[in-house]
Amino acid sequence: MLEPDPKLRLTAKQVLEHPWLQNAKKAPNVPLGDVVKSRLKQFSMMNRFKRKALRVIAEFLSVEEVEDIKVMFNKMDTDNDGIVSVEELKAGFKNYGSQLAEPEVQMLIEAVSVFWFTLCHKLTSIM
Repeated sequence: MLEPDPKLRLTAKQVLEHPWLQNAKKAPNVPLGDVVKSRLKQFSMMNRFKRKALRVIAEFLSVEEVEDIKVMFNKMDTDNDGIVSVEELKAGFKNYGSQLAEPEVQMLIEAVSVFWFTLCHKLTSIM
């Protein structure tokens, strides 16, 4: 269901027929508890805060800075699919002399996706 490539992704019919969804109807309704609910809410709020903070940062970049980031993104996107995968990001950092641990790379990918969306929006509004 989460496969980005539409050729490999399950169809809507296949998803609806998947045992995971079929068994969901039989799952017991167990309350999560106040602690779990509170932590889920905190996690959700933090993600919203991060997205908004990155959007604010992106809005203050100059056109030249945005272009530099675009050039770097395109260098890292070696298969030219418009997405920098974990492997492409790792290779890009290695090529430019930086070593990051896997959790740091994953965190960067999440941050960059929001940041890139905002930058692309800014670029299209300028042009």
